[in-house]
Amino acid sequence: MYPLNTHFGELLRNIQPPKDRLDAAQGLPLLVRDFLAENRDFHTVSPHTRLVGSYAQDMAVGDVKDVDFLVRVKGDPETNQPKAKQLIQDLRTVLDELPEALKGEGFAELQNVEVEGARRSVHVYFADADFHIDAVPCIAPGGFEDAIYVPDRGFNKWIPSHPIGYIELLNELNNQHSGKVKKLGKLLKHFRNHQMIYMRPKSYWLGALLLHHIRRVEGLNMSLSLAELFRDLLEAIYCQYDHLLYVNDDATPNIPDPLLGHNISWNWGRNDFESFMRHVEDGRKWARNALECQVREEAISYWQRVFGEHYFPSNIDEAASSRALAATPGKSFVSTAGLVTTSPPISGSYVSTKPTTFYGDK
Repeated sequence: MYPLNTHFGELLRNIQPPKDRLDAAQGLPLLVRDFLAENRDFHTVSPHTRLVGSYAQDMAVGDVKDVDFLVRVKGDPETNQPKAKQLIQDLRTVLDELPEALKGEGFAELQNVEVEGARRSVHVYFADADFHIDAVPCIAPGGFEDAIYVPDRGFNKWIPSHPIGYIELLNELNNQHSGKVKKLGKLLKHFRNHQMIYMRPKSYWLGALLLHHIRRVEGLNMSLSLAELFRDLLEAIYCQYDHLLYVNDDATPNIPDPLLGHNISWNWGRNDFESFMRHVEDGRKWARNALECQVREEAISYWQRVFGEHYFPSNIDEAASSRALAATPGKSFVSTAGLVTTSPPISGSYVSTKPTTFYGDK
């Protein structure tokens, strides 16, 4: 068996979001937060906003293009005050003023901003940065650390959610298992992104499937390699839901919220579910074959089917050499913008300087 631990380490590095995308995920929500906190037409409650979703969970992979952003307001979810549908419309009306406000603040590079309403949020798209923010209004009686309520415009009511509790549970399980839980989550999300162009299941559904697997399986051996753990995860997902493919023509999974227990996948369409299961079935077969291979190159080939040849390297020596070169003492890199760094920039052109051997005055 070839667990290929070093190859999986390189895979995780390859799916890590580029620094410029992480910077956008950190910086652009701050502009929206400050705008809302200072706006007199839309009243928010301190602490006014909170990042949630994959970025806040440290579970983002690939080219990060969106973040989920809670906006705290005062209200009573039981009496639907303020009315969920109306509040989304009010937030959209206020955020329509964001482009002009950014212009007044001197952000000339962020003038192309599009705002539209969604089912539970207001969608803000910074076209110049190719970045999306879903601003989700919420009523948080006990603060963000307790269960909150988010609007459902379609049914015009407030529904419970606990995104910060989810993050805390994820961190707890990840710490218990030597950091492997988040790694598995990232591999599962990348597997979905690579295999499925359309009909992708939501990241929150995948995260819930992962957490239920970690908590449900008796005697789960998290000391196994990532290769074995990922194979077991795909096997568990497929074996749990494959019977739904045969019971009737419209059955889909009921995935419980990891904190609150209600069904979070109620709107998973049958065609989308069937597509996901086909990909999971392929993935588990390739993973099983990879671990049963007697030839290393064949094992690598199977994993490349799972994760993509671009992300899962055949030859890790080149990658290791590149990292070693980047860490060479006295070596630096100059970007086209004139920025000097000790490692090559993530994107754009650069010039490498000659290594030096000067270590200070004698």
